[in-house]
Amino acid sequence: MQKLTKLKWIIFVSVLTVAALAATNISPAAYAVAPVADGAALFSAKCAKCHGADGKGVAKYKKKGQKDFTDKQWQKSKSDAQITRVINNGKGEVMPAWKSKLSADDIKALVG
Repeated sequence: MQKLTKLKWIIFVSVLTVAALAATNISPAAYAVAPVADGAALFSAKCAKCHGADGKGVAKYKKKGQKDFTDKQWQKSKSDAQITRVINNGKGEVMPAWKSKLSADDIKALVG
């Protein structure tokens, strides 16, 4: 076999891969990647009513101890696991549990 250039080798391997996949009769949909949740859009739709569009909170709930999510000290004091737990399970009588209303990917996007 004659020496193949790098580009020819890549094309050759790609063609073999496509042929192998076609031979297995696997639908391309099986390789589709699930869309990544948009944390900002979710926050606007699900959280901003109570936490404010900017995450600083709203007066009604600040009086009850709601924190400013934009505060660097607050951010440093909470781990992703702690925030996830509160979103999942709620907190006290004010923050509802979201685990049955949002997917795990949605909650991960919000935490991010």
